[in-house]
Amino acid sequence: MPPDFPENYRAARKGFVAACREAGLDVVSRVHPSALGPDGKPLFLDAAAIGPREAQKALLLISGTHGVEGHFGSGVQAGLLREGLTLPPGARIVLLHALNPFGFAWSRRVNEDNIDINRNFVDHAKPPVNAAYDGLKNAIAPRDISPRAMRAADAQLEAYAKSRGASALQEALTRGQYHHPQGLFFGGQRESWSSQMLRAVLREDLARVKKLIVVDFHTGLGRSGAAEMSIDDPPGSPAFARCREIWGAAALSSATGQSLSAALTGTIGLGLRGWLENVELTSAVLEVGTRPVPQVLRALRRDNWLHNFADANQAAARGPAIARDMRAAFYCDRPTWKRAVWGHAKRAVTAALAALA
Repeated sequence: MPPDFPENYRAARKGFVAACREAGLDVVSRVHPSALGPDGKPLFLDAAAIGPREAQKALLLISGTHGVEGHFGSGVQAGLLREGLTLPPGARIVLLHALNPFGFAWSRRVNEDNIDINRNFVDHAKPPVNAAYDGLKNAIAPRDISPRAMRAADAQLEAYAKSRGASALQEALTRGQYHHPQGLFFGGQRESWSSQMLRAVLREDLARVKKLIVVDFHTGLGRSGAAEMSIDDPPGSPAFARCREIWGAAALSSATGQSLSAALTGTIGLGLRGWLENVELTSAVLEVGTRPVPQVLRALRRDNWLHNFADANQAAARGPAIARDMRAAFYCDRPTWKRAVWGHAKRAVTAALAALA
């Protein structure tokens, strides 16, 4: 049976902490220095570890990188703890809960500064360029979401796809951009608090690791209930070979168009590669599908408008419906979906643990 997937951030945190305590684990809680939840209460990134601190091989499980996607990842983490995790000798597991607690609490994919955390791991002095996004920025993130304005914006995107191809449009949209703070897939212009906290977790919980497998739980791409292990590394690389050895044909590279994801900039996987140069790193996103892509993109564009361009009256009138649509775009509150994605998660984690044996 699948675990109880949490209804909201507060329930998720309560469930994760309770599962850790039932398993006899201490939880290290890092409070956000400025952001609060919609209830006016503090937000936390929580971490727990199983296994010896001096372990040289480890598995890192991350939830809530994209905020609202945390319903899935949090439920999986608590479910795994309650079922029991069996570690290979000398191994360690670190569970990082709600890397982006602001997005989770507010049903947003981004953080308090409109930053997509999974595009934030770049050299901000020399950020990547996304010229295609620059040319389409007003159509991707319109300031007006009236039916007439959206038809015009959609027509511009459709024309681009017709002339360049659908995959080129997807890359323009989602690759990551660093010059439009009110836009979609904004990677930020500085290191986010979440990025700083990930560094802290690595330093405090995984300082001696020589072999690290990372599974980051995400939702929103693909057929509802289906899954893939999306990886940044290209075929032919040692990291790609390790992913295939662990997860088989489910491991697909975004670098060459195998994956549902376009090639991205500033991902956690790429950031860890730069930080952990002397570590054998095998990093993947477990991506599970929810709704068709046009519906997900519609929810993202409306959410972006609400928080960046809507006036107070518009926000009051339309905000609750847009938040509900965001939640539904990234979390399917249906038993069949929950059973399917729980199965994907258990298989992915079981395979990763076997690879540490």
